[in-house]
Amino acid sequence: MTASSKLIRNTDVMDTEEECPIIETIKAVVSEARFLVVRHLMPGPKGFNELSRVSGLNSKTLSIALKSLQDNSIIMRQVVSTKPFTVSYSLSKSGEDLKPIFQELGYWGKKWLLK
Repeated sequence: MTASSKLIRNTDVMDTEEECPIIETIKAVVSEARFLVVRHLMPGPKGFNELSRVSGLNSKTLSIALKSLQDNSIIMRQVVSTKPFTVSYSLSKSGEDLKPIFQELGYWGKKWLLK
């Protein structure tokens, strides 16, 4: 963990270092590809090919984003069928909790960036 990813709190008793939840969230979710995946999973589960089509991400980029989001427990991967091999991705409970945050980011972007 780098010094830039820690929140330093000064107290009267002692100086303590504590991980910053905002920085940790950003590290887990922030990349254009990961944002796109989460955004497109908000309405419901999707397969790999559908995610690729709706997000416009190539297979390699999508695979990396899915792996990262799965490693951070933001999405879940479920094997639907083995013949033919089919996988479905959906938001986990923690991923579902991101919905209002994404909505607020959208409102902010419309207000301040899309004028």
